[in-house]
Amino acid sequence: MMSAAVAMAQAAVKFPHKIYDFGEVMGNVDSVTCSFDIVNAGKSPLIIEGVYVKCGCTQASHSKKAIKPGGKGYVYVTFYPKGREGTYLKSIYVYTNTSPRKNILRIKAFVKPTLEEGNK
Repeated sequence: MMSAAVAMAQAAVKFPHKIYDFGEVMGNVDSVTCSFDIVNAGKSPLIIEGVYVKCGCTQASHSKKAIKPGGKGYVYVTFYPKGREGTYLKSIYVYTNTSPRKNILRIKAFVKPTLEEGNK
């Protein structure tokens, strides 16, 4: 069982926005990128332990340094719409040294089909 003093000294993660909507994206675009702010609302350094996605059409990276109390870091997400079409909603799993460890961010996009040169 955790003491109250230890619990108060922990890092606390806060995401001002947990969803990013790319809106309509053409299917011939190589990539689109966004970033999510991650704020340490706690009393000790916040560490992003890892960022994971479950689809090859999305990649994510993050700030590598510990985030001081009151400080800000970033999670960067790149979506690859080329050759795809339709509605996409993808989850990004951010693991931190907080409780709970797993945080979920989401991106969404509607990929419009690209007309072939001969069909214009």
